[in-house]
Amino acid sequence: MPNTNIKLTVLTPTFNRAQLLPRVYQSLLEQTEKEFEWIVVDDGSTDDTQQAVRCWEEKSPFPITYVRQENSGKHVAVNRGVTLARGELTLILDSDDWLVPQALERVLHWWDSIPAAARQKYAGVVGLCAFPSGELVGTRFPQDVMDSDSIEIRVRYKVKGDKCEVWRTDVLRQFPFPEDLGRFVTEALVWNRIACYYKLRFVNEIWKITDYQPEGLSAKSLELRVRAPNAALLYYKEFAEMERPDIPWLRRLREYANYTRFSFHAGVSLRRQAQAAKLKWLWIMAAPVGASLYLRDRVILAKKRRCKRK
Repeated sequence: MPNTNIKLTVLTPTFNRAQLLPRVYQSLLEQTEKEFEWIVVDDGSTDDTQQAVRCWEEKSPFPITYVRQENSGKHVAVNRGVTLARGELTLILDSDDWLVPQALERVLHWWDSIPAAARQKYAGVVGLCAFPSGELVGTRFPQDVMDSDSIEIRVRYKVKGDKCEVWRTDVLRQFPFPEDLGRFVTEALVWNRIACYYKLRFVNEIWKITDYQPEGLSAKSLELRVRAPNAALLYYKEFAEMERPDIPWLRRLREYANYTRFSFHAGVSLRRQAQAAKLKWLWIMAAPVGASLYLRDRVILAKKRRCKRK
């Protein structure tokens, strides 16, 4: 029978990070909140990931579920984990990050602070991230506790940097990552879609420590988007065309430029881009900039390839 006391699911998609997972596990052992589960979705690792997690399963004070899939990308691993999650809330914890000891306790505190009758309007709660040095990742929220959404907080309030999002599990099931767009889909594509329907409670508390790795997704953002250009162009097109008055025209112009940029990477002609664009006059203004960005990308990537051959 499922453990009905599980309030939270911590979901870790991972690929060849056996050397980092002990740090994640240790941070979970130190949590002051004990009613949670850990799901590890192994995206086809070739190292000792499975052996390490299986060993922890036998002695862990909290439930651990290990699942292995063929290497398909983080977004597919997240979808797989969400289908297995038993907690009302799910925190996606990358294998190069870890939680502060009070993180899960504070997550539940702030989720419970939302009146029960209003919670259906909220997708979750969000805290801050810090580097191992203690320096904040990006910027704080404009108020210590505030209700907003993923778009407004970035566009209107200019909040920058990665944050620690904790989502209602049923909302993540309602908005799965598309799996037919390549091996990399930015989380922001789904977060923006959720923002059109749900609020979030943002809290100026550090819940997660972020330790970006040289070979990690953040370090290879351009290469990943170029390898999966259909996902990138969809993200930028959706943002440019959202029916929200809080997105200024200059921001839409920038998103349309990136739409053109990655459309070229995907081999989509200008004619097809024009046919697909809803705000055609804005796309026409942005297209020359997008073409320039595309050419710049090719130069940058060519230089990186030459450096790797040396």
